[in-house]
This record gives sequence, C-alpha cells and structure tokens, in this order.
Amino acid sequence: MKKQMFTIAAGLLLSMFAAAQCNAQQGAIQVNVPFSFEAAGKTMPAGEYSVRPNSLTGESIRSIARTDGKESIMVTTLAVERNGKPVSARLVFHRYGNSYFLAEIWTGQTQGRRLNESSREKELAIMSEPQEVAILAQVPSGKL
Repeated sequence: MKKQMFTIAAGLLLSMFAAAQCNAQQGAIQVNVPFSFEAAGKTMPAGEYSVRPNSLTGESIRSIARTDGKESIMVTTLAVERNGKPVSARLVFHRYGNSYFLAEIWTGQTQGRRLNESSREKELAIMSEPQEVAILAQVPSGKL
C-alpha cells in the first residue's frame, strides 16, 4: 500500500514539474543585446540572453540568463497589456545617456511584463526623460 502511494505521489510530482516546464517554455524568448544594461539593480554585460518565466513561480518572476551561462538574474515583473494587435517579441529598455535599464519584456502577444524602476533609474529620470530602445527577440521553436 505504501509503495502504491509513493508511486502515485511521484507520478503527480513529475506531471506537475512537466507542466511547469511547458509553461516556462511558452513565455521564453532569446535576444542579442548589443550593450550592457541594468536589471533589478544588477549590471548585465552585452550578449545573447534567454528570458523565460520561472518554472516554480510562474509569470511574475523572470529569469534572464546569458546563453553562455556566465551571467543570470531573476527579476520581479508586473503584467502590462497593449491595446490593439500583438507586438513582436522584444525587450524594451529605457536609455539615459549611455545607461540602459531593462523596462519591459514582450513575448509577441498583447500582454507583456514590466520591471520596476531601480533607485538609480529613478534618479536619472528626475534629470531627463528616457529614450525607449526596443531589441527584437526570437521565440525559440524548441528548447533553449
């Protein structure tokens, strides 16, 4: 009886893990960022990045990782919607002079994710209006 309960519990855990991984893949994008940028207070170097929902927490937490494995960060995001037709997959940055801050993540739909402004970005925003810079991304057909 205990063995059957263990087998059922293990099967349920496996199916939950597989469902979480499937959901994470659905919101994944890959993008080449040609400049260093700040996200959640951390400076990330230029390079190829994979951006995906966290498989355990869902949509609100995004993992941003260089594809070479050298840098990664988890960021908290808020839902945003766009009226009208869907936008292509992209990352939107706020630019102040030579400083770039990741502001939004769009996966090619009418719903995206917005990052909170860091204290450094808030300071720069007092002095000048940001310029928006969008970098188009790819939605991978398979695993990243």
